[in-house]
Amino acid sequence: MEEPREQQPVAAPPPPAGSSYGAAPPLGVYATTPAPSAPGVAARVARLLFHRAFWYAEQLWLVARPHLGWIILTTFLTGVIGFLSLLLILPRLVREQPADIRVSWLQPAPAVVDFLRGQQTYDADLMWNSFSASFQESLQSRDFTREALAEQMEQERRNGQRYRKFQYIGGIKLPDNQAMYFYVVEVSVPQSARARSISFVFTVDRDGKIVAIE
Repeated sequence: MEEPREQQPVAAPPPPAGSSYGAAPPLGVYATTPAPSAPGVAARVARLLFHRAFWYAEQLWLVARPHLGWIILTTFLTGVIGFLSLLLILPRLVREQPADIRVSWLQPAPAVVDFLRGQQTYDADLMWNSFSASFQESLQSRDFTREALAEQMEQERRNGQRYRKFQYIGGIKLPDNQAMYFYVVEVSVPQSARARSISFVFTVDRDGKIVAIE
């Protein structure tokens, strides 16, 4: 018997000339994946953030659900307390500040200082010359002359009345270039063991002379 012959593989026919079948790609040409666009990346990030926020909200709801009644009550009470507190604080914040009614600082008129120093030294001439001409005429019309003022100061000196010190409080401007000055004078008399304080209000004219004493 003849042994079976081993079959030889049949070689494939060569490709026809000019055909591109099975040809290798040209050198330098590679398959590349296009880069994602910016809107696509932004959309992916937005979806990721949305899903993450939704997951956290779901977890929070699962935790808060058993205590939902207490949460609502606590939130309501906190809101009421905050609203009432706002009603108490807000009027104080928007309320107009009161005007400053304190007496402003003005440089004292020299005539006022002369009058007070004349009191301390019993100098009637210094006091009389601190008055304006109109004020002097007004005093003289009431029979109070410079001589009468000198007699009054001499009487006070004999009685031991002393004008120990004076304190300037402040002054304000008045119409017609006038001004008003406020003083406190400490006076001591022998009959009293303690000194007493009296107030003086001087009104001066535009020339700085005293036109009224209160």
